[in-house]
Amino acid sequence: MVISSTQAKARFSEFIDRSISGEDIVIHRRGRPVAVLLSYEVYQDLQTLREAAWRQEALAQLRALAQEVQEKNRELIPSERADLADELTREAVDSLVEKGRIHFEEP
Repeated sequence: MVISSTQAKARFSEFIDRSISGEDIVIHRRGRPVAVLLSYEVYQDLQTLREAAWRQEALAQLRALAQEVQEKNRELIPSERADLADELTREAVDSLVEKGRIHFEEP
């Protein structure tokens, strides 16, 4: 459903109820979409997807960093390169955890 911001303001409670029932409400201002009203359950699902995508991107960057470190340190024996890459990856992950950018859940 698409509504104006004026309608959203005037009938906010009604639109909250409709979003809880599963309807996505797109709010327009001056004819342009500016916001979406959706249920908290759908919002949580979106957040989960965003976090999963962000984690995948972070892991890809960490893998690329590990590969770069290994390539720049070819004079090291393979186990030393792998150890160095693992150490840098752990440091990067620890830093991201410390900053609250990633979270690990217990299985």
